[in-house]
Amino acid sequence: MGEGKKNMVKCLVCGAVFEAGNEVCPVCGVGSENFVPYEEEENNFHKNTEELYLILGNGAAGVSAAEAIRERNSTCSIVMVTKEDCLPYSRPMLTKAVMGKDEREELLLHDPAWYEEKGILNLTGKQAEKIDTKEKEVTFDDGIRLKYDKCIYALGSECFIPPIPGSEKNEVVAIRRLSDIEKLNSLLSESKQAVVIGGGVLGLEAAWELKRTGLFVTVLEHGDQLMKRQLDQESGEFLKSIILEKGIDVKFQAVTREIEGEEKVTGVRLEDGTVLPADLVVISAGVRANVSLAEDAGAKSGRAVIVNEHMETTVPGIYACGDCAEYEGINYAIWPQAVEMGKAAGANAAGEKISYKTVTAALTFNGMDTSLFAVGDPGKDPGRTYEVRREEDVEKKIYKVYYYAEGKLTGAILIGDTSDMGRILEEIE
Repeated sequence: MGEGKKNMVKCLVCGAVFEAGNEVCPVCGVGSENFVPYEEEENNFHKNTEELYLILGNGAAGVSAAEAIRERNSTCSIVMVTKEDCLPYSRPMLTKAVMGKDEREELLLHDPAWYEEKGILNLTGKQAEKIDTKEKEVTFDDGIRLKYDKCIYALGSECFIPPIPGSEKNEVVAIRRLSDIEKLNSLLSESKQAVVIGGGVLGLEAAWELKRTGLFVTVLEHGDQLMKRQLDQESGEFLKSIILEKGIDVKFQAVTREIEGEEKVTGVRLEDGTVLPADLVVISAGVRANVSLAEDAGAKSGRAVIVNEHMETTVPGIYACGDCAEYEGINYAIWPQAVEMGKAAGANAAGEKISYKTVTAALTFNGMDTSLFAVGDPGKDPGRTYEVRREEDVEKKIYKVYYYAEGKLTGAILIGDTSDMGRILEEIE
């Protein structure tokens, strides 16, 4: 009996593909109004070998690469190694709806049986320390060495921690891993006031979740508006008013001088001398690509490991993808990019020549009882003349702005009603 074709859908927010019937996206948690039907491209390339594929890192890019390799090669060995102590999970969900809960199982991208069925071996709790390109083997912190024929470098990125005195204190958390959320959850019951350093998407999502667990929350934003790269001034103001209405305080041009406290965190001191009482601090100041291991192995890097359209690094046999890879100067460090880069890295490593196309960088935010979508150029190019169309409904808390140049849509920002997302993405692409 042949297996019937499953109805698949794609989430426009994070690019995840899964079976129809889910009410929410298993990867990023948005509702089904953000799903579109998805037709899987037929893959005709197949070449079975006895090769050993070693994947360093088990985030979106690593899993995507493993899947692409297995689709094209039924007999090779695939080993995926991570320093974390768990199977691959949805990182975007860490700042959404998991605070105060223990939901390890629910966050997993696939259950253990899926990896068994695909013949993908997961090794957890092992940190790669050296890639020996002559011997084609990787040494790990526990002394074991693993051989490879092809190596996929998918080590992602780490949270950037600004050099703030006191940032090493126990009650200061940067959310990057499941263990960070587990640590945060252990601190919640003893906390009343939280300060979030950073007003980007992840900072605001974390602020909303902290607020929902009953804390008083202040967000510190270095700039003079929220998400300045992706939003224009008016939409930034509109978002700010929604956040303030939810009882979360936002301070702009706020530079942190020190996180205070002897035994425990007691407050955050700003450059202007203001002290905000706090017993919990979350730092969300962007990420930095993990490049050192690849650099030591001879790979060229910029902000991340430099790859060509086939996701090859400058070192033969080593491919890079996800947050730690940079193609044509671009490294967005977003989930859809990691998935697409991983697919391309896996396919090329397996012998099929396919080219990676840069994904459209869209910003999405769900929290504060609203949703936000921003894509393209919202009037930021001084050399361009824009035509701007705005729609605003203060009652329903809906705000929409569309930017056009030379008769083409260049950018759009939707707040409160993002149902037009699919059409806008198509038009911009």
